[in-house]
Amino acid sequence: MMSIKRRFVATAAAALVSALAFTGCSGTPQESTSNQEGPATAPLLRIGALQEPQSYDPAQANEGHLAPIYQAVYDTLIKREADGALSPMLATSWEPGQDGLSYTLKLREGVKFTDGEAFDSAAVKANVEHFKKANGPLASSMDSVVGVETPDTTTAVLKLSEADPGLPYSLTNAAGYMGSPKALETTGIKTNPVGSGPYVLDVANTVAGSKITMTRNADYWGDKLPYDKVEFQVLAEETARLNALKSGQVDAAVFQRTATAAEAEGAGLLHKPYATNWEGIWFFDRDGTKMPQLKDVRVREALSLAIDREALLQSVGLGKGELTSQTFGPATQGYDQALDGKYAYDPDRARELLKEAGAENLAVTLPVSQAFDPSIYDGIEQNWKDVGVNVTRHQWAPGTAIASMLRGEFSVAYMSLVQRDDWRHIQLLLAPNATWNPFKTERPEIDELITKAQTGDEKAIAEAAKEINKIVVDEYWFSPIYRLEQHFYHNDKVDVQNQAEQAVPSIYNYKPTGK
Repeated sequence: MMSIKRRFVATAAAALVSALAFTGCSGTPQESTSNQEGPATAPLLRIGALQEPQSYDPAQANEGHLAPIYQAVYDTLIKREADGALSPMLATSWEPGQDGLSYTLKLREGVKFTDGEAFDSAAVKANVEHFKKANGPLASSMDSVVGVETPDTTTAVLKLSEADPGLPYSLTNAAGYMGSPKALETTGIKTNPVGSGPYVLDVANTVAGSKITMTRNADYWGDKLPYDKVEFQVLAEETARLNALKSGQVDAAVFQRTATAAEAEGAGLLHKPYATNWEGIWFFDRDGTKMPQLKDVRVREALSLAIDREALLQSVGLGKGELTSQTFGPATQGYDQALDGKYAYDPDRARELLKEAGAENLAVTLPVSQAFDPSIYDGIEQNWKDVGVNVTRHQWAPGTAIASMLRGEFSVAYMSLVQRDDWRHIQLLLAPNATWNPFKTERPEIDELITKAQTGDEKAIAEAAKEINKIVVDEYWFSPIYRLEQHFYHNDKVDVQNQAEQAVPSIYNYKPTGK
């Protein structure tokens, strides 16, 4: 089997580097409704966090809801602005080689980690090697990097096995977090991060499972952020986050249930709507490694047709969203509006398919996350039971769902994910080595289309994405249900910008209003 990585020829790399700054399906982040000028600084920002890191080791960092926690203590090589544009951070510039097989980073001088160690090219090399060796949840984002050269202290050259236009974006994320090389070699990095970021972890005032306290890094090299202290209050339960925001215990929080969002809006909290995610069932085990019946596409189709999407949109999403049968977002080239009705509710056909596949007594384990409205699981379970499927639930402990899925512990799961541009969508979900392809599903026809994209121009990428999308929809790799608004709310003490292609705002996007 061929190993598909983030590959492009140099011409395609050059054409796409600038495209990495696009906001994709998340749309342009909206300014808050409270745009008045506030004070330059404030004592405290309190954020209601959905989960806490399982480890502060930068190589084990994940994205999404955890991003602002890691951003508080670790600078990235490249910064991703609120609108998705890439800008200098620890790297002041990044240039691809003419052959597309390297990136030369010019590094900021005079930066020190909070343990006094210097940030330089040797530190970049140590972090890259540590990241690749650690095999963290986003390890595949650096698959193309085979080495780091350090011609001088302010220059690091990332050597690539194949051209990788997605690498600059990756360096705004986990692959770009820079920790002290001295600390990376210790187990202490798991509980006490040592970076060069705007804040440091206040270990004495941090309680596992309850509160993460960050205090200002007095020696920070860059512009100081507005808040002297940031508290992430860990509130896995949606109702707890709502109550905390309504009572003033926290200043901002994200909700994933439309009913909760409606209650927050009714309480006069400020709303920041933006569409960024699709939600639905993920059939991870398409080759039947753990659940043999899933290898039969008729079984995956039956489970898809058994779901009453319209009823779920009305009951769970209160009608505020769009039904879909595809993971590619409307702003991508791969999106095909004609595919959105393919998974229409048809329980009779679902029963026929299960019978044809010899799976009339199918049993499915459905893992449950506190992040989602319980009624979504109730609805799916009832839909499946209505066509003769036996459903057993498994309750994930708070903060463990993503790691569990990425380890391939479950064949089927309900999940939401941000909609990205075509190439990064393919690399994140659909390529054989993709992060969200834990069972490493591979299809020769998809491999060929990825190769076509790698050796072609932007038109070739668009054509390949559309064909890949059709294959994935026809084979029922996923069972998308809808695209819902992201529900981020805050009080009038803070002004916030949403973050393109991210579930919650970055730590840099908050400022006080003075109220």
